[in-house]
Amino acid sequence: MNLNQDNEVKFSLWRGRWMRAAIASIGCASAVHAAFADDTSATVPAQAYVLSYAQTQKLLAFAVAEANVRHLSMGFAVVDPGGHLLGAARMDGASFSSIDFARGKAFASVALGGQSGVTLEQRYRDDPSEYSNMSGAGYYAPFLPGRGTFPVFMNGHLLGAIGAAGAPSAIDDQVVLRAIDALGAQSAR
Repeated sequence: MNLNQDNEVKFSLWRGRWMRAAIASIGCASAVHAAFADDTSATVPAQAYVLSYAQTQKLLAFAVAEANVRHLSMGFAVVDPGGHLLGAARMDGASFSSIDFARGKAFASVALGGQSGVTLEQRYRDDPSEYSNMSGAGYYAPFLPGRGTFPVFMNGHLLGAIGAAGAPSAIDDQVVLRAIDALGAQSAR
């Protein structure tokens, strides 16, 4: 037997062992799958407590409509309970930074458990050092503990927050609250 034939025999033996191991693992995987296929709890989807794409788009549309009624140009941002951006809108004529400010306000709301901007602003006034290390926590969004944001709750669950910028703080608050109400959600548990 020459060297090439010897290598072919070794490869053939190795390939046979590998194929048997692969078949055995497929058999194990099939058995595991069969064991869980009868378990109905494995097929029930988990309840997601986050605003859907459709809800996010409606919330932004309601906010833009309310700003239009008031003849304002504003920016809005919606985040999920983890502070990740779900959607944003910058109306014609709104400041280029309005979305960043709105996102920072919404992020601050969910980062501190779903608090309103009014509460966040008061906490900041009471103890500014509480927020000294939060600037990098916003996934490249500013952390802005100020008015112009409210959390979005449904059935007692925090689904996210919406922030607004571009108008005086009291009007930012009013526009956001009207959008949340139009969605059929609440701004508090």
